Amino acid sequence: MTRIFIIGGTGHIGGAVLHKTVEMYPDASATVLVRDEQKAKRLASKYPSAQPLVGDLESFELIEVTSREADIVINAGPDITHDKAIEAVIRGLKNRPTKGYYIHTAGASTLWDEPTGSREARTWDDDEDIQDIITVAKDLNKPHSVTDNLVRDAADEVHVAIISPGFVGGMSPSIEHPTPITTPGIVRTARAFKTPFRIAQGENRHSWIHVEDLADMYVLLVTKALASDQSCWGREAYYFGAAETIDFNGMMQGLSPVLLKHDVFEGAEMRSVGMEDAAKACLYGDNYTEESVPPPADSWAIEISILFGVNMPLRATRMAKLGWKAQKGPIVGTFDEVFSSFLRSEREAVDKDKA
Repeated sequence: MTRIFIIGGTGHIGGAVLHKTVEMYPDASATVLVRDEQKAKRLASKYPSAQPLVGDLESFELIEVTSREADIVINAGPDITHDKAIEAVIRGLKNRPTKGYYIHTAGASTLWDEPTGSREARTWDDDEDIQDIITVAKDLNKPHSVTDNLVRDAADEVHVAIISPGFVGGMSPSIEHPTPITTPGIVRTARAFKTPFRIAQGENRHSWIHVEDLADMYVLLVTKALASDQSCWGREAYYFGAAETIDFNGMMQGLSPVLLKHDVFEGAEMRSVGMEDAAKACLYGDNYTEESVPPPADSWAIEISILFGVNMPLRATRMAKLGWKAQKGPIVGTFDEVFSSFLRSEREAVDKDKA
């Protein structure tokens, strides 16, 4: 029986990966790392065939032992600041009697440019530009670079592959995070400005992928591992998760009717803002003023505000060569369901607190 260990299986991406993995391979033994007993119970209720394992990304010994016992490890959890956990995965897989497989989740923010809202930017191709991508990751100050290098350095002893998503949208079957992790920050910023917004002219381009299309990439690599296909692993096995590229204006135009419907926006006129104001808006939401104190440089509000202005156009050539093809429609078509779901859950949480 194939043994699969999934880290981050309750997250937005990981929940979709878990769902599709157990659906495609019901006879595999799937172990899923979860933070507490309550999550373990919810996971077991939805996926009776999956085995919850209580721990977190600082449970290094547990992660190492479980990785050693697995044939395939899928890490769909956060990698930044969690290099020790990734080292534990790699140690475990290196100590297997046969060479194991590791599918690692990174992120294309390694390649972000300056968040100016302009259109001029390189389109990165994960096949044609792989040597440049590897070179960029040698700058350890870049997001994801430390862990990307850890994974690549293990390639002689472990079959490794890195999936690097652009912006992820759509609803996930995750038991904990059905909406994308960027949703709260976008809503807070929208509430602060009360109207559609952009950095400068909003011409910067983002590559997006539906979370279910992204999960299909992981399942395809699992399929390749089970077939002992050696062609898709190694130091250069770096796969962008991208299906379409749209500019920020287009994204905001798709989002505006949804937020108007829910009274998050009070008007439809587009507003150009600066990075600092966007960061403050993301942090303070309804309480934002132009005099608000800017958030710390390493805060999530800064990360969200940067994405409003950066370019990140990507081509997922390598995954296409393996036979992957996006099945979902345009990402703007998911905004109504995603943001309506998030706002409904937000209201329910407020009502529960009042009760």
